Amino acid sequence: MTDEVSRSEVITRRFALDEEISLIQGRHKLELAPLVEELALCERFVADSMNKANEQSVKIDGVGMTFFRTVSKCQVRDWEATLAEIQSKGLWHLLTHAVSKEAVKEYIEVNKEAPAGVEFTTFKDLSWRRGKE
Repeated sequence: MTDEVSRSEVITRRFALDEEISLIQGRHKLELAPLVEELALCERFVADSMNKANEQSVKIDGVGMTFFRTVSKCQVRDWEATLAEIQSKGLWHLLTHAVSKEAVKEYIEVNKEAPAGVEFTTFKDLSWRRGKE
């Protein structure tokens, strides 16, 4: 058996495994759906009852505890307006220390080096795409 035949068989098996895993994951998702739905109903019932009783936490001896916590979420909806305010008021602490990978890649293509202080690495990764049947 040549390397090419062996490689062909292994690649074929890899795609078969990928398909089998997807089918099993689909079955598990269907099997779990009613449990996930019931879990959400339990959580909603407890949250509603705690809100009505104005409770922040509830402890059930031998079972466990549930409590409210504050979760914050932040999303820029208008980058131009946000950046303008940051610049005009000097609010630089609102920004994170990151650069655009694609912009750095374009910069390197033009300048043959990364911008000062930026490390840019590339590597080969094995990807898979099923052929047309």
